[in-house]
Amino acid sequence: MNRAIPLGQLAGIKVAMSWIVPLIAFVYAYTLAETLLPDRVGGQESSTYWIVGVAGAGLLFLSLLAHEMGHALVGRHEGIGVRGITLTLLGGHTQFVTEPASAGAELRVSAIGPFTNFVLAGLFWGGATLAEGSLDGLVQVIGQMFMWLAVLNLVLAVVNMLPGAPLDGGAVLEALLWMVTRNRNRSASVASIIGLGLGGGLFVLGILVARNGGPGGTWGIYMIIGGLMIASSARSRLRDAPAIGRLRDTRLGTVMVPDPPVVAEWSTLTDVVVRAEAWQPHTAFPVQAPDGRITGLLTAELVLAVDPRDWPVVRAGDVAWPIDRVPTATVDDPVLTALQRADSAGIDRILVVWPDGRVAGTAGRDAARHALRRPATETA
Repeated sequence: MNRAIPLGQLAGIKVAMSWIVPLIAFVYAYTLAETLLPDRVGGQESSTYWIVGVAGAGLLFLSLLAHEMGHALVGRHEGIGVRGITLTLLGGHTQFVTEPASAGAELRVSAIGPFTNFVLAGLFWGGATLAEGSLDGLVQVIGQMFMWLAVLNLVLAVVNMLPGAPLDGGAVLEALLWMVTRNRNRSASVASIIGLGLGGGLFVLGILVARNGGPGGTWGIYMIIGGLMIASSARSRLRDAPAIGRLRDTRLGTVMVPDPPVVAEWSTLTDVVVRAEAWQPHTAFPVQAPDGRITGLLTAELVLAVDPRDWPVVRAGDVAWPIDRVPTATVDDPVLTALQRADSAGIDRILVVWPDGRVAGTAGRDAARHALRRPATETA
């Protein structure tokens, strides 16, 4: 999202686009206005083709946005935080804070995107059908634009349901396997292997189609590119599967730094620094208000960011991260989920609590390294 062009918010969800999207939109508009629409409906003004062409390109990207909004809204309904949506060269990408917690949630979040395109394909086909037989040239041009959108949405739905990452069909397959095997990590590995086979098959088929030349040669190139993308993504997921599985299976309480010293809000940074050596290996400290509430988290990095000459007068509560910005997780949360929350929050510390809300410890990004070093029998 940081390198994308922000477009604002929709339903409280940040939306952005890659810089290449306007260029691709122009290509679509040009293709419609100069080739497809004049070939199917002749005798219209050039301005008519261009107005409808620009509208068609805009509606195509709105279709892509609807696809991603489906993922985002269903994900939010499932309790998954949404970081934002980015429209890209190949469609779009919805960034979630954490992964779905259940197979059913993953299935619903993944399947809604292609389902949205199926619905849009039907709506555009209906519009094209209504325009058939009209004697008005503008209506005929709009009808052809609707038919183009119907075909593309249908293609998007079908292609996205292919069972290979990073397509939605790969996530749907993984969710279904998870339901059957009750083992998420094994399901992810099996889905990745199937994705590798699918990508390789598309690549080989694309070469055969491209070698025949003619109009099908372009489709062959698309298949080669798509096959390479699917195979590459599946290979990466298969390579990372053991580590991701270990992070899913390891509870945060087994790798946290337990029982951190609690610092009063009114303590000066000098008070903290004086005790720092005795408090090792702790480098993050919950900050407590006079009424006993934990109001923030003070880290060594925050202390070092203050001029040492000011340490005697700066209070811990003045520089600590406010508690509403600190990612919090329970001792029973998976390390992977906790780290995903921390990454979304932009803070490299996690406050770990017991089920009753009492402070249990703290964890940093090194929790992943500790989890991967633990014997498999100690992860749960």
